[in-house]
Amino acid sequence: MPVVKPAITPLKYVVGIDIAKDSFVACLGYLEVSQHLHFGKETTFDNTAAGFTELLSWVAKQHASTSPRWFVVEATGVYYEELAYFLADHQQLLSVLLPNKVKHFARSTELKSKTDQLDARLLCRLGLERVLPAWRPPTPALRQLRGLARERQVLTRQGAQLKTRAHAYAHSYQPDSRTLARLTTQQQLITHQLKALDQDLADLLTAEPELARKLAHLTSIPGIGLTTAIVVVAETSGFVLVENERQLTSYAGLDVVQRQSGLSTPATRISRRGNVRLRTALYLPAVSSLRYNSQQMAFYARLRARQPSGKPGVIAVMRKLLVLCYSLWKNDCPYDPHYHPAHLAEKEVAPTT
Repeated sequence: MPVVKPAITPLKYVVGIDIAKDSFVACLGYLEVSQHLHFGKETTFDNTAAGFTELLSWVAKQHASTSPRWFVVEATGVYYEELAYFLADHQQLLSVLLPNKVKHFARSTELKSKTDQLDARLLCRLGLERVLPAWRPPTPALRQLRGLARERQVLTRQGAQLKTRAHAYAHSYQPDSRTLARLTTQQQLITHQLKALDQDLADLLTAEPELARKLAHLTSIPGIGLTTAIVVVAETSGFVLVENERQLTSYAGLDVVQRQSGLSTPATRISRRGNVRLRTALYLPAVSSLRYNSQQMAFYARLRARQPSGKPGVIAVMRKLLVLCYSLWKNDCPYDPHYHPAHLAEKEVAPTT
């Protein structure tokens, strides 16, 4: 049943969308000035271009108001991407939410059942009750960069695992020569594919000189190589949705959290609720910077003077490198080892475990 046009102008309309591989469920609701929520009947559409067009027609028939209209979609695997880009191409306001954010919001409600229809209504309610950030699609160059960077991370991990397997099998009792030959062939294939990937990345940067120039700012940081810089930029979509340093460290899961209750005060730690690819890419550069970056070495030494363990200091260096990459990218300038902000003493924070 369509949403009945209210007598008063709503504050905003929201379309919550629960998406799956072949179809998605949409629920249109609105928020009154009196803070009352109203929801229409959930409708199912095909997860195809025809279904996307049908969705816009369905919303237009029910949305007879000048109030803002938002679409709220949960990032379910890759199944949401076609719809998200379609809505962005048609200049629709859109928010793409991570599943953990939707899960935490669902816990705050009294909803106990879970169906596609209820999930669509839940997303609609979330969009009506919360102020959500607008989703902006990455540029084609950044999208290609992210795909190549992730493929390279997977191949690198597979190559390390295969090297360990080959070494262990070669030193086992009477290894089969045919198995050793197959393992060697697999290693050669991964090496060949990594070289092809690196060539694709080089061709992309040649075709995108502006992107290559800004990546050079990040690689000017001692300890940050081109591979790390590519991962940082690709996983943050060029920091396009990052508003401040705190948001960035939270996105990477490098924010320090504390859970205190009564007399119990456990040690602080990082949340780890963020982009694991970003954290993984920053670990070795942080270790490397402790040998070649004098500022990071001094920063780490000050932290070690307060804590016996070295791991929290490395994590703090990872966070500093990430924030430094963000600053250089936004300010469009290379690294200056002699720069020291005079307006504010830097707050040095590290987890205690």
